[in-house]
Amino acid sequence: MIVVYRLSPLTARLAKPLVRTKFFSMVNLIAGRAVVPELIQDDFTPQRVAAEAEKLLFPSEEGKKRVEEMRRGLEEVRQLLGRPGAVERAADEIVKLLAAPKSNAN
Repeated sequence: MIVVYRLSPLTARLAKPLVRTKFFSMVNLIAGRAVVPELIQDDFTPQRVAAEAEKLLFPSEEGKKRVEEMRRGLEEVRQLLGRPGAVERAADEIVKLLAAPKSNAN
């Protein structure tokens, strides 16, 4: 897996001061570390995508270790998400929060 993302230069410039996250992909955000490579904005070039894809498709000995790390990281994320139906479970939790009585702590 390779994550790529690019905004228009103006949008990127406006958004940069507002973004306070180290990662953009859901996999890396959930894992809290770089499980998959992210090519964001200026790093998203045809050459970089090709180089990253080549590392995954035709790995060297070091690359094979990286692919195995990625697989372990993806499995870790799957475990963190739990059984299938994570979206429905998240929606149920949001409904519970919205239905909960509000405290008068204001």
